[in-house]
Amino acid sequence: MELPFEVGALYNRQKQIHGVFGGQQQGGISTPKEHPLVIAFTGEAGVSHGYHDFWDDDEVFHYFGEGQIGDMKYVAGNRAIGEHVKDGKTLVVFQMMGKGRPYRYLGRFMCQSSYVQPGTPDREGQLRSAIVFRLRSLEASLGLAASETDQAEIDAAIDDVGATSTRRETEVRTKQRLFRERLIGVEKGCRLTGIEDLRFLRASHIKPWADSTHSERVDGENGLLLAPHADLLFDRGWISFSASGRLLVSSSLPSDVQVRFGLKFDTSIRYGIFSRKQLSFLEFHRDVVFDRRMEISRPFHSSNA
Repeated sequence: MELPFEVGALYNRQKQIHGVFGGQQQGGISTPKEHPLVIAFTGEAGVSHGYHDFWDDDEVFHYFGEGQIGDMKYVAGNRAIGEHVKDGKTLVVFQMMGKGRPYRYLGRFMCQSSYVQPGTPDREGQLRSAIVFRLRSLEASLGLAASETDQAEIDAAIDDVGATSTRRETEVRTKQRLFRERLIGVEKGCRLTGIEDLRFLRASHIKPWADSTHSERVDGENGLLLAPHADLLFDRGWISFSASGRLLVSSSLPSDVQVRFGLKFDTSIRYGIFSRKQLSFLEFHRDVVFDRRMEISRPFHSSNA
């Protein structure tokens, strides 16, 4: 089924999704009557009730079904997801970006199976049994590129094990893809530019790939979504963030570069709140990366730096 959506892009739910295909305009699962399509929405709804959709280590997306009060039932939207292959319908997933905000298209998925998870709170805080679907993405990526430094370090890791180790190459690329999948559940967009369209962002590790443990490499909280020029500055240590969320700018960053990049280097404001784990990774970035990675290239910098 041909769809007018591009992975990573943002769309207005009423006009660009339901206005084209129909279906219920409220709730987490929409089942248009006139099209062989099932539309699932993931985001903050479950988090506010004490649970959230997540990616496991095998790149399977665990998606909680619909039903706000009492045990979830395998009917309506829940059945539509579980039986979409049997019914000959395409399953797509959009990410909620916040009330009144557009929705991010994550692409086509396939439901592999489902399970019941007891002890899940409902809208009123009462514990109930929830239906959770195991979804596999059918997309090669989420429209999100790896940062420049990450990609170089990943390529180097693959080269180190030799050209014949296709298994090792697959493992490395899978870890990077899993990191990107988890990161978009933590960060909505670039903190410096406000861009949220994944097609124009990069997934940047806070604690560099080469310095991270296996678990840190796939931890979404060890990352930021950054526009390419902001990613370059962060990766190479020209900028960082303080524990209070304020921007730190290296004194070695040429002033003309700051102007030409068009970024507002306002060190007096806070660029959002970071989680406890993000703060830990940022401490490493400040201590090891910030104001250090550019040392090799400093002789070429403007004398006005």
